[in-house]
Amino acid sequence: MAIRIDPRETALLVIDMQNAFCHPEGGLARAGVSIEHQRSVVPNVKRLVQVCSQAGVPILWSIQEHWPEDRTRKRHRIPSHLDKRGLQICARGSWDAELHPELKAECRPEDYVFHKHRMSCFFDTTLHTKLRMLGTEVLIISGLNTNVCVESTIRDAYFRDYDLLVVEDCIACSFPDLHRATLKNVEIYFGQVTSLQELEKLLAEGRVAAVPR
Repeated sequence: MAIRIDPRETALLVIDMQNAFCHPEGGLARAGVSIEHQRSVVPNVKRLVQVCSQAGVPILWSIQEHWPEDRTRKRHRIPSHLDKRGLQICARGSWDAELHPELKAECRPEDYVFHKHRMSCFFDTTLHTKLRMLGTEVLIISGLNTNVCVESTIRDAYFRDYDLLVVEDCIACSFPDLHRATLKNVEIYFGQVTSLQELEKLLAEGRVAAVPR
């Protein structure tokens, strides 16, 4: 199925490319969790940001944060996923919660940076409002982690009627089988899986198509 996108109606969402998830000194790595796949996509996400910037596509960055005063999970009788794994990551104001250095250098003043406290980028954030203001119809998905925050965001975006392009070599997680399962779900139900190389071509074609005649 042929796809054409107009950069003026498209936005790039970069999900949680933070030290906690993709830096060898971040929270996951310190806890002994493999981040091999997450580290491998950092150069690709960097390139994707550059390509979208050159095409005039707005870029939005999510930052996962955990607040020390947050008691909502403490009231639950079932341990959270962090408690189950003994993880302490992305504390508000910490280095762990900052963007990976290679991505931090690509984040421009005009980009939209927002903070979230749950897995989906849409839950209790201003993301949907900002996308509506931008006139966004097509959302390009990148970032971490595929099976958790990325998939939660994909589902919520689909429920809000966005067309979704998921860049398979710009998302990752620690579990290859769950990564593949998310991509299969996207292909069947939620949108279109593409590659960085294919997306570059789509954006180049879209820039031509978007020129007023």
